[in-house]
Amino acid sequence: MGSIVKFTAVNSKVKTLKGKMLREEDFLELLQCKGLKNALAYLKEKTYYGEVLKNYDLQKIHRGELEIILDRQYTKIFNKFINYFNGEFRKVIKNLFLRWEIEDLKIIIRGKYIGRTKEEIKSNLIAKNPLNTIDYDYLITSKSIEELIERLKGSIYYDGIKNLAKDVSDKGLFRIETELDFVYFSTLRKELKHLDKENKELIKDIIGLEADLSNLSWIYRGKKFYNITPEELFNYTIYDGYKLSEEKIRRICYANSMEEIYKVIEKTPYRWIYEIDDSITVEKREREFQKKYFGKFIRENRANFSMVLSYLVLYRIEIKEIISIVEQKRYDLDIKEGAKYVHVTH
Repeated sequence: MGSIVKFTAVNSKVKTLKGKMLREEDFLELLQCKGLKNALAYLKEKTYYGEVLKNYDLQKIHRGELEIILDRQYTKIFNKFINYFNGEFRKVIKNLFLRWEIEDLKIIIRGKYIGRTKEEIKSNLIAKNPLNTIDYDYLITSKSIEELIERLKGSIYYDGIKNLAKDVSDKGLFRIETELDFVYFSTLRKELKHLDKENKELIKDIIGLEADLSNLSWIYRGKKFYNITPEELFNYTIYDGYKLSEEKIRRICYANSMEEIYKVIEKTPYRWIYEIDDSITVEKREREFQKKYFGKFIRENRANFSMVLSYLVLYRIEIKEIISIVEQKRYDLDIKEGAKYVHVTH
């Protein structure tokens, strides 16, 4: 009974937050805005992002800064949900937060690689808060990536990336980032055994879906942009086996063309995401797929983890859509062209 009461409270909060999210007409208005400043003005004056942007001078905000502002607000909202849970449920929320700590860790590592100052790195971080398991400031003062990784000793991240420190290049960074993603999934899976059957199966399916999509994105990008060998592609995939078995993942890694990849996934839910070999529209279709999948949980309003997890995914997608639209303002695309890159309906 206690867990039902807790989920009733958190579901009520989710419904309130979901009701504030952008509607189709908001996205269409944003697409029609002329230039970045007009798009920012619409967000500030006509949407709930006005509260987030109220203390910023819109004339000084650029695309990158907007993304950081919205991402920081996202992690603040995420952090608030932990107050609804205790015990094993609270641990799950903390482990889910690792996703954003990992994104910051990637920023720190990449910042060191390209020679950014401590201040520049700090200005790009999004998830520094009491849920952190690592000391950001200590890592940022490292003089090299090797030293930085050594300073992670004792954390959940160290074992996975300790042997990658000496081969840091664009490809090497990509490997480190992929290994960090693997840590997230493996850590979260370990925590599931402590949950009740309903929530265990639910979260297992949700992270399994995320793992499948991450694997497909990793393999697609690895083949298209980095010329990574099939063996290495396979070694860095996440063995979760939700809709893509280990054998299917292997076949995708060793495929010689998109046609071969499509033959492997044509009987899975992901088939239409990769029908067209276009990295930009692939990202749009992936977001569209997730909106449909997680929107179903919001409508069902069950007394389990599904509502809060679905909202957090949908909120994250909304931010990505906003940034995609803002990015278009650089190129002055008309609404018809711009809509090719953004899925505006829910």
